[in-house]
Amino acid sequence: MKREWPFLVLEVLLLLVLLQSNAPEVWFWFIALLVLLTWRSLALRQRLHLRATAEPPAAAPTTEA
Repeated sequence: MKREWPFLVLEVLLLLVLLQSNAPEVWFWFIALLVLLTWRSLALRQRLHLRATAEPPAAAPTTEA
């Protein structure tokens, strides 16, 4: 999640700019926000998929006393 903080901040800033924009700029900032959100969601999906297909770590050996 620490990796995502800069992008979350950037997305919030883009949303604030979008809300303050005049009519011609709105479409530009809206498209920029959609591209950023799509890119980050695809990266997250890929990381989750890689994590799910990775081999599980070996179990710690148990010591019986």
